Amino acid sequence: MVNILLKCVNHFQNHLKITILNENKKMIHFVPCLRNKTFEMLERDTMPILYAAENYRKQLINEKFNSICKHMQIHKCVQRTQMASIIHLINSVNGMHIADVIDTDKILLLLSWCNNLIECLPVDKVKFGRSLWLILDTCNFKMSTAHYNELLELYTRNEYDFSIMELLMHMKCKQIYPNDITYKICIEYCCMKGNIDMALMFVENMRKLQLPISESVFNSLILGYSQSGDIKNANRMLNYMRQQKLKLTSETYAALIYTYAKLNNVAKIKEIIQHCNLNNMYFSNKNILNVIYILIGNNNINDVHIMYQYLKKRNTILNTEIEIILKLISINHIHLAIKALSCIGLHDKHPQFENILRLILKHVVNNRILINDIIKLCAISEDETVFKKCFLILLHYSLMKNDHLSIPLLRIFKSHYLIKPHYFWPLLLRQATKYDLQGILDILKIMINDFNILPCIDTVTDYVLPFTFGKVSHTRNLLIKHNISETMIDNAYVLLLLRKKKIVEAAIYN
Repeated sequence: MVNILLKCVNHFQNHLKITILNENKKMIHFVPCLRNKTFEMLERDTMPILYAAENYRKQLINEKFNSICKHMQIHKCVQRTQMASIIHLINSVNGMHIADVIDTDKILLLLSWCNNLIECLPVDKVKFGRSLWLILDTCNFKMSTAHYNELLELYTRNEYDFSIMELLMHMKCKQIYPNDITYKICIEYCCMKGNIDMALMFVENMRKLQLPISESVFNSLILGYSQSGDIKNANRMLNYMRQQKLKLTSETYAALIYTYAKLNNVAKIKEIIQHCNLNNMYFSNKNILNVIYILIGNNNINDVHIMYQYLKKRNTILNTEIEIILKLISINHIHLAIKALSCIGLHDKHPQFENILRLILKHVVNNRILINDIIKLCAISEDETVFKKCFLILLHYSLMKNDHLSIPLLRIFKSHYLIKPHYFWPLLLRQATKYDLQGILDILKIMINDFNILPCIDTVTDYVLPFTFGKVSHTRNLLIKHNISETMIDNAYVLLLLRKKKIVEAAIYN
């Protein structure tokens, strides 16, 4: 039986020319067809294939979702590779059929789980959530208030800067309306950012709509007043909660001690902590770390050491605690951050040590922290093995995106360990993508003069020659001037030609 394969080879006017091939892919006939008729025929023939592909994707997505769900139940976290994989699968589905391969409840969970990603900075968590949201929004996936609430929660938890009013207008355009949870998160975000006036406006809207106002809303308002150190209104809110017989929790009093921290009143903070402990209310490490962060922001370094005594060593260090540590590092107080890490129980034998270390070092690279401060961080342990691991992780992230940090790190690193040519490949590649030949030559010069490393044949073949232009003789002379041997250059040229399958040119090269 002849296997008929249809292949479009040419368009002209209103007709389409089709070539018919046999099993050996030999052309046996041309068939001109009207374009409309052809497309109908192709659609009819491909529908079963599309249906099977859609079912296959649905199965893959379900398997991936179940795997993430199981991991979440056991470990209370999600790996970034898992999230990236399922978002990629969802994106590969025809936009009009996303609802057929994954239901709305699973989408809600995926948005929620973006907050539980490990080895992810807050900005990365938001990027994952936004990428998923963009796919859904572009494909007109049917959203609900719950979806917007999850997006709001993601933004708020990770202190992402966005316009609440724009997001609410986006909801209104889709005829989706906020509920009490939406308003609660909006109020929390406004108070976190110190916008107490907008928060009070949302509270008034809740009253008009007769939506329930929980104690968490009042906790947020106290937090909002704490941003400006408005202790009068913070206490007024506390008294109102008592009058309404709302439950006062440690989070309520945490918002209050943040206000006193803003005022540098450590004596009052200690008094509130003691009062709460007597009433079986205890502050979390996150609460105390927030107080430390506020005091440091006020340049009240002396009182910070008093607060360390209230931190507790735990077997599990929470993401929310690490996020505050990262904020301490961002304001250039690495030594205080290291002390806080020690107080909450991090050490080189801790099961989370490497994951937390990776996160911190990635944050350091992203925020361009001074090299001397980075060395302090690498010295978090006296163990030489841990020191080496810190350096390798740091070098990995710096080579990915921060050339200004990579070279100084390599200079420090060379006194401890053997530096190899491939360490410089990311630096060369970054110059190559900018077609900066001088930048490439500068890196080669640093390799040879500063590190006494002669570029190997792979370095020259893959990261130098493909990005040089002009005559071979000119490039050859230029590289010789930069102390690369003639033999190395010639061998690299031949290897490059062979990799391009230019066998004749390689054979006659001289």
